[in-house]
This record gives sequence, C-alpha cells and structure tokens, in this order.
Amino acid sequence: NTAFDFACQLARVKSPSEFFELSTAHARKQFEMFTEQSQRLTSPCSKAATDAAQPLQSEVARTFKNSA
Repeated sequence: NTAFDFACQLARVKSPSEFFELSTAHARKQFEMFTEQSQRLTSPCSKAATDAAQPLQSEVARTFKNSA
C-alpha cells in the first residue's frame, strides 16, 4: 500500500524540489517502519535463541559437574 501511495503521489509532482521532498519523506517513513519492525522482532528472536541454547547449557553444566 505504501509503495502504491508513493507512486500516486509521484504522479502528481510538479517540480524537482517537490520530487526530492516527497522522496526524502518516503525514505524516512520506510526507515522508521523498518526500525520499528526490527525492534519488535528482536525480543522474540532473542528469547528463541536463549530457549534453544538452554538444553546445551544444561548439558555442559552437567558434564563439568560430573567430571569435577
């Protein structure tokens, strides 16, 4: 939807300065959305990595405990 809206706005541009202003605003909005989505994904991915590593950590701890 965002790309289509941007294309529609580009079709109505009347000057180079308006084009650059619109392009800059669009790029800024895209970057903000990317940053927000990345932040939302970071927490679940971090938790998944921690959960996946837990069995390995437990096994390593048990191995060292048994060999000590």
